[in-house]
Amino acid sequence: MNRIDSIIHDIRRAISEVAEDFYSETKDLVKFLDVADEHTYSSVIDSFYLLEDTQLAKHEFENTDFINESFGRLYLMFHGVLNSCYMQQQALLVICQKLGIDQNIKEIKEIEVVAYRNDFSAHSPNRGRGKSEHSYILDRHAMREAKVKGYTANHETGFIFREANIYSLISSWDIVLERQLQLVAERVLNSKT
Repeated sequence: MNRIDSIIHDIRRAISEVAEDFYSETKDLVKFLDVADEHTYSSVIDSFYLLEDTQLAKHEFENTDFINESFGRLYLMFHGVLNSCYMQQQALLVICQKLGIDQNIKEIKEIEVVAYRNDFSAHSPNRGRGKSEHSYILDRHAMREAKVKGYTANHETGFIFREANIYSLISSWDIVLERQLQLVAERVLNSKT
């Protein structure tokens, strides 16, 4: 279990302890999290489930043998891990908004792994028509080298190439995610974890 998993686990365990009390009601969980209402509580808890699930996907990706996987499986893995990071970003933004944490929001929104996800894993062929966003073609051979690499040909200035190491992108995100989850833990648990 890495530090991110540990922080998520500590927060979820504290919430579970309140929920498992024999006389517990949802209003007790609302009070524990110090949020506005049951809807807000539900958004926060759903976001924690999403963080747990996407951590599993990221861990599985770390164990992938890129050299021996088929290209089809590599596409699934790369698209999946990039989308997992995006889903984590969105879950973290929801948690912060609902808990009133406003530190580091700009950095979270501008994280590079999500920019790569948007360009390489959330594009369609018509992305970029009349806009500043463009679809990118993912180089399948570069995936064997743990790279998100490719180009766009539908930019008004011509071809644009982008390249990054997937592990570096995820690692940079994990630093931001861990730091922000620490703030969440301090807010929820009222102590340093």
